[in-house]
Amino acid sequence: MKQLDLKMTVAELIQAYPELKEILNELGFSKILNPMALKAMGNIMTLPRGAAVRNIPMEKIINALEANDFSIVGQDENEGRKAKLRGYIERLGKGESLESVREEFVREFESVSVLEIAEAEQQLIKSGTPMKEVQKLCDIHSAMFHGRTETEVIKGELKTQAAKIEDLSGSDLPAGHPISLLRAENTGLEQILDILKVQCEGEEPDAQIVVRTLQQFNGIRSHYAKKEELLMPKLYDYGVTGPSQVMWGVDDEIKKELGTLTRAVSEDADNVIIYKGRIAALAQRTREMIYKEERILFPLCLRYFTETEWKRIYRDFPDMGIAFVADPAKWDAGEAWAAEELAKVSEQEILDGRIQLPTGELTVKQLSGIFSLLPIDITFIDADDKLRFFINEGNVFPRPKAALGRDVYECHPPQIVPVVRNLIAEFRARKRTSLEVARYIMGKPVMVRYMAVYDQEEQYIGTVEVVQNCDYILEKFHKR
Repeated sequence: MKQLDLKMTVAELIQAYPELKEILNELGFSKILNPMALKAMGNIMTLPRGAAVRNIPMEKIINALEANDFSIVGQDENEGRKAKLRGYIERLGKGESLESVREEFVREFESVSVLEIAEAEQQLIKSGTPMKEVQKLCDIHSAMFHGRTETEVIKGELKTQAAKIEDLSGSDLPAGHPISLLRAENTGLEQILDILKVQCEGEEPDAQIVVRTLQQFNGIRSHYAKKEELLMPKLYDYGVTGPSQVMWGVDDEIKKELGTLTRAVSEDADNVIIYKGRIAALAQRTREMIYKEERILFPLCLRYFTETEWKRIYRDFPDMGIAFVADPAKWDAGEAWAAEELAKVSEQEILDGRIQLPTGELTVKQLSGIFSLLPIDITFIDADDKLRFFINEGNVFPRPKAALGRDVYECHPPQIVPVVRNLIAEFRARKRTSLEVARYIMGKPVMVRYMAVYDQEEQYIGTVEVVQNCDYILEKFHKR
């Protein structure tokens, strides 16, 4: 009987057993017959991971393989890891200290790749474990670093993952590559965290330094936006959702606490003494997130993304803002690709085609010019819940071009997704046709309007979101 190890990649398995091609094709892995697809994905995809992406039950695959005289090995380890991870969650939920769980975590998982742990977390989420509970595991991931040389471990794993990318093999990532830029941002962020650490450890922190540093710290919103808008949704396309969902929830908690502390010390510098314990705790939690990005998120992205996908991500970086880096490096390959794409768009914009409307007609160029003057952000979601159009002239929320065509639910934090689903469902059923939300975002008064769009037959065709910074409007009224 032939032995098949589920830990091996699909390409390795097919090289050993060429007859697997037809077996897997019949099971639903239709792209496996395409040499280019096999070369691109087969070298990084295992059968269990491929099954998750294609929604093919592993039981069906194992039964088919065994029917073709294969004996399966390596299939029970992940279940064992999931059981152990679930046990850690239960112990934390019962009040056991984080440190005691960390000690055992290090002993059990020191030799296991954090990428495998991330996959186990994802399976926990799919099996129904609440997101808040899995987030507790995110806090003990940092245990992998204790007692070890963090820099060597991080660089070593990143180098290993980068070597799996054919276009980048044999050399380090270019300085302007998206991952290089994000790592440079983390370096700048750590310098800010170092300042806060020194100030919070002293008996009398310098209030002015703390206030100024916390304000600089808020640049993390741009860093997290790039992570959440450009990296995480693309991982979803590869069926990798768990780590992103967990990290996004922690990111939101960090941003919320940072906003609270920044407002408190900006309004009254004396609050620095009162809140210095919370500031120190926030800085430490942010350091832990840096480690998780370096050890989990970035290697996952390097494992899956193609060079063209990296170029698309690079194109959107300037629109999302660069944080903590004074002079960001440029990636020549990304710059050339972005220039070519811009040239294609420009050619389309000068076409003489006209858009016929009930009250007149406009060329594409005229319509684009009008949109560029509107001091608002507009986003349109079609009837299939796909993001089809946006303008960001109001500069309230960053929106990358990579979001176009994406499922709207992948554009929001996991805890907000149920709210979005419910709102769109109500729009479809005409239980409501609009919703207005007014709140302060980063100290600015912002109005957000969600409006259902219907055609002449009253059929739902989408949702439009209009976001406006009301600061300018209120200022005009105050002057009267």
